[in-house]
Amino acid sequence: MKQLVGFGALVLSTLIISGCGFFSPSKSPGDIPVRFSDLQPTDNCSHQIKLDNKYWDVDYLAMYLSEPRVRIDGRWQALSFIPNDHQSRTVSLLAFSDSCETQKQPVTIQLDANEKLLQRASSIRFTLGLPFSENHLLEDNAAPPVNHTAMFQSLRVGHSFMRIELKQRRDPSALWSFMLASGQCDAPTDDEAPTSCAKPNRVTVDLPLKANVEDLRLSASLREIVFRAMQREKTSCNLGDDSSQECTKVLRNLTSRQWIRWDAPHQEYLKQN
Repeated sequence: MKQLVGFGALVLSTLIISGCGFFSPSKSPGDIPVRFSDLQPTDNCSHQIKLDNKYWDVDYLAMYLSEPRVRIDGRWQALSFIPNDHQSRTVSLLAFSDSCETQKQPVTIQLDANEKLLQRASSIRFTLGLPFSENHLLEDNAAPPVNHTAMFQSLRVGHSFMRIELKQRRDPSALWSFMLASGQCDAPTDDEAPTSCAKPNRVTVDLPLKANVEDLRLSASLREIVFRAMQREKTSCNLGDDSSQECTKVLRNLTSRQWIRWDAPHQEYLKQN
């Protein structure tokens, strides 16, 4: 009996040391967790951020990604997302609202890609935004995650590709918001779908990498996104209907500043622009 107990303890120790998946779900090669490195959790399960020496509560922070691709031998190859509660094969929704329920939040991109494919890739690319064919669907007619109510604006504008809602902690009346969406859509009313939008406002996100990829993680920065765009503390900015200076500044930040990057500072295989 003692020998059996000893053998059981040895097996248990071996499993713990080896990191076997009996105790935690294994991470698939195409799973890419995303975190905002400059957000801090609060006691009420929200996030806060310090901007210009003032603390802001993050009431809402979410984004849509689409068109996942990898670059192999100089050519872009289309991928799919793994369908689940926050992903279809074409669209992924990421949300960062609850600091207490991070395991239940959609904060991980799940690509339908194996390790062998990713090891050959020199870059991964996403589009921050929705395809035109899915953007201008009524939320009741759209499949998850495009039917997410908080991201839908109107049939004409479509959906917010990124939505940020901030509230100053010491002055709750000081609100700042931003919505990335297609602008100048040609439908005459909000209740009609357009045939085109003069300003699609979709942002390409390129993430270069080298060989021997493993345990991919992404780190985003809200400070980089709102850099010099919060000149007024009471601002509601929506690129679907607005081209104010604050709106266009955030769009420039998304296209010119490094607001998202690989979270692997000590890994030699990762390469930043």
